[in-house]
Amino acid sequence: MSACSVPAAAMPLPAKPGPCAFGMTGDTATALGAPDMQTPAPLLDDAAIRALFDTALAAARDWHAACPVQRGFAPWPDDLAYVPRAPVPVPGIAELIADPGEASDISRPLRDALLAIAPFVEWRLGYTEDEVGADFLRRYGWFELAGPEGHFHTLRTRITVGYWGRGLFYPRHQHEPEELYTVVSGHALFHADGEADLTLAPGQTRLHRANQPHALTTAQSPILTLVFWRGAGLAQPPRISAA
Repeated sequence: MSACSVPAAAMPLPAKPGPCAFGMTGDTATALGAPDMQTPAPLLDDAAIRALFDTALAAARDWHAACPVQRGFAPWPDDLAYVPRAPVPVPGIAELIADPGEASDISRPLRDALLAIAPFVEWRLGYTEDEVGADFLRRYGWFELAGPEGHFHTLRTRITVGYWGRGLFYPRHQHEPEELYTVVSGHALFHADGEADLTLAPGQTRLHRANQPHALTTAQSPILTLVFWRGAGLAQPPRISAA
C-alpha cells in the first residue's frame, strides 16, 4: 500500500463522494474563553516560527505526493507565498496537543509537524453555539494552511487542517467547492447524502461533490485531517445544510 492507500470502498474518487471537513470563517473563541483553555505559545522568534511553517508545508506536500488520490484531485500549487499571520487561539488547541489521535508510520511526520505549529496558527471556528453547541466549539478547530486566506497564499486550491475531539458530531453542512478529505491521525465515521457511512483511518480519503451535504462523528478517537478544496468559491465558508 502507498501512503494514502486505502480499501477500495474508501479510496477512489467516485462520482458520488462522502462526508467532509471544514473551511469556515468567523470566530467565537474569545466568548468561549480560549485564552484560558489553550496551551500558551512557546517564545520563538519570527524566523523560528517561519521554519516550523515551512516544515509543516513540506510535510503536507510530501503527504500529497505520496497519495495518487490527492494528486489526481488537485496538483500541488506552484504559487505559494508565506503570509505572516497573528496567532488566534481556540479552546480545542490543548485537546489537540494532548490527544491528536494515532498516526500511521507515513502520516506521523505530518501529524507532528502540524502539532508543532498549532500554537502559532490563525485558528477558526466558523459556527455559532446555536448551530453546533458549546461543547463542539470547545473541542474542535480548523485553520487554513494554504489558500486565499491561508498562512501560505495561493488561489489554486484551499488546504485546511481540522481537528475534532472524541465524542463529537459535526452536523450536515455543505459548500460550493469539491472537497477531498484525508485522515492524518485518529479516525471517524463519515456520513454523506447518497453515500454509505464509512469509517476512515490514517491515509484514507473521502471525496465530496459541490454542495453535497455531509457530516462526521467521532467516538472513541479524535480525528486530525488535511483537506483539499477545488473549484469555485474557495474563499467561501461552508453552511449548515437544511434539515
